Amino acid sequence: MMWILLVILNGVLLYLPFSIYDLWFLLFPGLFMLLKYPSQRHYFFTGFIFFFLSLRCVNIASIEYGNINPFLSYAMFSVFSLFLTLYQMNLPLYMWTKLGSRKLWLLPIFYTLFEILRSYLPYGGFPWLIVGEILVYIPLVKYSLRFFTVYGGSMLLWYLIYLAFKRRFFILLILLAFASLVGLYAKNEIIKKLQFAHTIKVALVQTAVSQHEKLNEENFRNHTDEILSLVSEALKEKPDLVLLPESAFPFLFSDEYDKGREKLFELSYQAPILVGLIDIRDGMKPYNSAYLIKDAQVHGYYDKVRLLPIGEYMPFPFAFLKDIFSAISGLDYIHGNRELPITYKGIKIATPICFEVAYWDLVKRLSKNANLIAVLTNDGWFNDSDCSHQHFVWAKIRALENEKFVLWVNNAGDTAIIDPFGNVVEKLPYMKRDILIYHVKLLQ
Repeated sequence: MMWILLVILNGVLLYLPFSIYDLWFLLFPGLFMLLKYPSQRHYFFTGFIFFFLSLRCVNIASIEYGNINPFLSYAMFSVFSLFLTLYQMNLPLYMWTKLGSRKLWLLPIFYTLFEILRSYLPYGGFPWLIVGEILVYIPLVKYSLRFFTVYGGSMLLWYLIYLAFKRRFFILLILLAFASLVGLYAKNEIIKKLQFAHTIKVALVQTAVSQHEKLNEENFRNHTDEILSLVSEALKEKPDLVLLPESAFPFLFSDEYDKGREKLFELSYQAPILVGLIDIRDGMKPYNSAYLIKDAQVHGYYDKVRLLPIGEYMPFPFAFLKDIFSAISGLDYIHGNRELPITYKGIKIATPICFEVAYWDLVKRLSKNANLIAVLTNDGWFNDSDCSHQHFVWAKIRALENEKFVLWVNNAGDTAIIDPFGNVVEKLPYMKRDILIYHVKLLQ
């Protein structure tokens, strides 16, 4: 009974830092326990509890919006949690046992290496629930993400716990001081850049269409006029850029005869509009894209590069699932092949779409020549749950890593402005149809 309570406690301590409750400091005792009990049994049950609790919110999409039987949904989800547990918990421990001669200081290295590995393999990877994410909550040290990245942040947090576990407090203080100095240097660099940066006025439109409505084309179309009216209200503020979320309207980008599209293009004479839209081109091939429209002309676009398995395409050998579940029976999306910012008159915008924000290397490449990051997304699939919260945390991380303002433009929430210091400076409430006006600086 004591052992069962121990693994439950460890799993919960790992889950709560990534939950909507923001109890980030509980990660430290959670990692401490993993160092104290490095056994396959402990890691297996702890890891399964951690992944199951952290990701159970994905069942909202499959049950509430995909009409999948709850029992079947949770059964498939349990298999996914089991896979993540074996991949992230048991396999690193096995490799550590075989190759690390059970030297405890090597265990964090193996764990972090498998965080990196599962971020890319299989099927494009799952860069989620990374230990280094928690660094975003730690004052001063969080700025070191600029140099360490989120995976270096994982290593840093692991070794801070390891040194505490070994009671090597002097070395722990040296490591913490080093990370703080790196963070202080990065922070001062941001301050210098802000002094000379050009300021623009942006208007973020939170469309707030429930996922049930979005999945019904007729119901979705009933919202078009209201959303366009909101864009008109935003334009009265004379912004330099108006932004709308992923799949903001029911019409296709190329549907030239749609009245909603005509009105959107007409509004673009007043200011450039960045909008997420689905399009069909190249012979019935669907793309999830971001378009910048000005004066009824397209001045740039970005096709989503990293597609979400199951959600946006069906990887081999799971094509048979389309015959079982109608919610995923449509055409597979086509991934883009251009990793460039959208540019208009000195405004250079990196536009990772939805889940893409979790890929540090993709966002780094997109933002390398950009001076602003805009993430167009729709978290309506997960309601106001842990999944939406976990997604939003990536905006703060990417702001710190790239030293740029991040505009989080969401259908449901939280539509927000995140400054280069990783702070949320403005935010709209969940599922409130509204406009967020703010002045941001363009940083190289």
